Amino acid sequence: MHTEMEKDIDIVAPWLKLDPIRWTAGAMAGAFGGVVALALAAIYCRMQGAEALFTVKLMALPFLGSSATEVGMAGTGLLAVVLGFVAFELLAAFLGAVFAHFTFSNAPGPLLGMGFTWGAFSWIFINNLFSPSFLDIRAAALSRGAGFGFWMAYGLSLMSVAFFDRMLRGKSS
Repeated sequence: MHTEMEKDIDIVAPWLKLDPIRWTAGAMAGAFGGVVALALAAIYCRMQGAEALFTVKLMALPFLGSSATEVGMAGTGLLAVVLGFVAFELLAAFLGAVFAHFTFSNAPGPLLGMGFTWGAFSWIFINNLFSPSFLDIRAAALSRGAGFGFWMAYGLSLMSVAFFDRMLRGKSS
């Protein structure tokens, strides 16, 4: 005999729900988080004496090679900034949509925990494992520790999915 308290909770059912509004809110939160992370990186780069747009240019390394990170806007500089920004924002929006799909709550506590987790996993898998598979990124010999703050800023900014979700659904939700 099972009581109400002993019933198994189906934790997979919410993940199987198709919710394009939530995915759109997640993509918007991801794009916002990407801008926050890039802004923080620009401040950090300037504090270290590097070019403020270095991180944006870094995102173009797989496409343009080592010329992407040349100082200044001459040559491929402008192209590197535009291409790096677009490439990273597309990635950030996609990751934000996936984040939103798996975090079906708008409560701050769960979003904070998942944002922290998402940032940590992004740092591990994207920053430390995937990105160095590109020869030009590996050759840049970047500090892996500096990337931690970047990805944590991104992950924690994903808490904005609650704002975007409410905005898209209207005030009644």
